[in-house]
Amino acid sequence: MFDNLLAEDAVRDLLVRDIEAGQLPASILLSGPPASGKLTAALEISRILSCTKADKRAAWSCSCPSCSRHRVLAHPDLLLFGPRAFPEEIPAALELLERSPGKASAFFFVRAIRKLEKRFDAALYEGEEARLAKAAPLLREIEERLDAFAPAYAPGQEEERTEKAVAAEAAAAKGAAAAAKKLEALVPDSTPIYWIRAAEVWAQLAANGLVKTLVIEEADRMNDGARNALLKMLEEPPRNVEFILVSSRRSALIGTVLSRVRPYDFKARSREESGLVIERIFRAPRGSGTQGSEAGSVEAFLTARRAFPPEAAQAIAKRFLAAAIGERATRTAAQDPAIADLGSYFGGAEVPSNARLLAAIEEATKSFGQKDEAFASSFPAFLEALAAVSALALRRPNLGTDGIVLIDEWARLIRDARFQYEALNRSPSLLAESLLYAMEDA
Repeated sequence: MFDNLLAEDAVRDLLVRDIEAGQLPASILLSGPPASGKLTAALEISRILSCTKADKRAAWSCSCPSCSRHRVLAHPDLLLFGPRAFPEEIPAALELLERSPGKASAFFFVRAIRKLEKRFDAALYEGEEARLAKAAPLLREIEERLDAFAPAYAPGQEEERTEKAVAAEAAAAKGAAAAAKKLEALVPDSTPIYWIRAAEVWAQLAANGLVKTLVIEEADRMNDGARNALLKMLEEPPRNVEFILVSSRRSALIGTVLSRVRPYDFKARSREESGLVIERIFRAPRGSGTQGSEAGSVEAFLTARRAFPPEAAQAIAKRFLAAAIGERATRTAAQDPAIADLGSYFGGAEVPSNARLLAAIEEATKSFGQKDEAFASSFPAFLEALAAVSALALRRPNLGTDGIVLIDEWARLIRDARFQYEALNRSPSLLAESLLYAMEDA
């Protein structure tokens, strides 16, 4: 069991013990740092619980029909939804396939794509079919491309293939990845209530096999309506349905939800353990990833493949905050010296005008994805960087009460911008501009 979950021995052993003893609760929470294997474990639980082998060992290479379908994420008893934690897994999988062509790499690529496609399962759009109009042609194109991989093989079985077959597979993979980029832009940034309501209906229907599994990734990212609907479902769970919540921010889940799930905690992998994962799964050199404190981690390895990587987001966030402080300085004759000092902390002496700054942000993010769908997730990344950079400023010595109050107000404005973007579908470009002026006036 859990052969593909690396360097998380403690939680793996606990899960194996509870599954073998028949003591796995109907509702569980897999929580821990980003890229620590939580979704991998959730999908393995789904496969293991559905295995039809008599010995119930559920080895990764199990040949039963249920396991074969689960391995390629094509089993009708699996429902996976929620915001995407790491869409960069698809370009990383494409790199793997190009670097090391073979059935194992093709298999990994197919799984990466299917994790995205699951967000567009027809069962999630019961009564909301119109929302699938843009996704439907992309889904058809992706599945046509994936047909070139024929991934329903037993893992570990390799076969000799012609150069022509390898080239055809590579072309199909590039086409599927390009379509997946467009599909990524259609994934909601927080779990909408219609997904939860549709999932409740799906959970009440009879399973095709032994057990149904409902996996919610980034379970902490829901509005109040979706949270309440989820809570109702957890209070009265249907029989033969396993609910798995996945989150990197356990503290962001409301207490009433936490009280209804058993937590299984994943740990932060060491640099050596992360190197093992990168080497064995992605077949890349150990230490791959961005520079800084997260260098060499699996998270850094994946986020380095973003069109708008964390380093770029943080650089722009610092300029943004420097501009906000700079504008305050021009308006206020007697300003708290500690607040004025934040200007140099964020961006140094040179502060661009608002117009130049906003134009630079538009260029760096391709108008937050409007001009290039690869940047579709750049606005949430920008807000996340703003929150992180401003929070670090709280560690400045002698910041004083005024500085603390200012940064607290900035945090509120950032949260409000995120809400307007996710819940009200406001233009990210307009939100960025209004946020800048609001932070200057705070």
